Amino acid sequence: MYQVLLVDDEPAAISMERRIIQRKTEKFQIVGEVYGVDEAIAMYEKLKPEVILTDMKMPKKSGVELIKYVMQQGESNVICVAVSGYSDFDYVHDAFSYGAFDYLLKPLDPKKVEEVFRQIEKVLDEDKGKEDVSPLPPAGKISDQKMVEEIEKFIRKNLSGNNSILTICNTFGINQPYLSRIFKNCCNCTYNEFLTNIRIEEAKKMLETDDYLIGQIAEFTGFNGQFYFSRVFKNSTGYTPKEYRSKMQEERTGANE
Repeated sequence: MYQVLLVDDEPAAISMERRIIQRKTEKFQIVGEVYGVDEAIAMYEKLKPEVILTDMKMPKKSGVELIKYVMQQGESNVICVAVSGYSDFDYVHDAFSYGAFDYLLKPLDPKKVEEVFRQIEKVLDEDKGKEDVSPLPPAGKISDQKMVEEIEKFIRKNLSGNNSILTICNTFGINQPYLSRIFKNCCNCTYNEFLTNIRIEEAKKMLETDDYLIGQIAEFTGFNGQFYFSRVFKNSTGYTPKEYRSKMQEERTGANE
């Protein structure tokens, strides 16, 4: 049985999640139900569940902070699923940037929950069956630095495509703990931070000309929508994409005078 931790500040929401999971799945066991991020972190450290189902918008700390913490540990193949309402859907974008596997929209649709857990079961079964179950690569594989370089090449060629943690692991035949470890050791960052840095770097290059609309740049660099792109870009550079483009134009004009 795979262990599941439920995190939501609303007891009624947890009760609904529990009923659906118990009725619609066979290989998942709920081992914890908590109402805040700090409690969830403590429970995660104690139980090391394979799956965490977490609400996004909670008092004090958000589900994004929980997902960020868990994914940065790199100790297990834990799968995080974001639960969100329409009003706080922006949190889901951030959750994906830190490695969330999928999301569920409130009010929960039992069929959607069943579908997501079927996908999770498939991933966990595959990971369980792999010989490479440790965060270390098998003997004879390429070095950590070389693996990072190969992953970077893949990202740059596939920038507008799916570069999720799951995609990278499946493409290169590695597991999540190993992926987390090599980026922490070689780049001093998480994989998702590395991916975001590449996207921002390429976006900057495209913004230095007037050849592309900002919406096109968001699409080409793999961001899910112009609004999300603008928010991440400003968090990274201190400028909105429009402000950055104007700044580059002013610098070019000044250099030519």
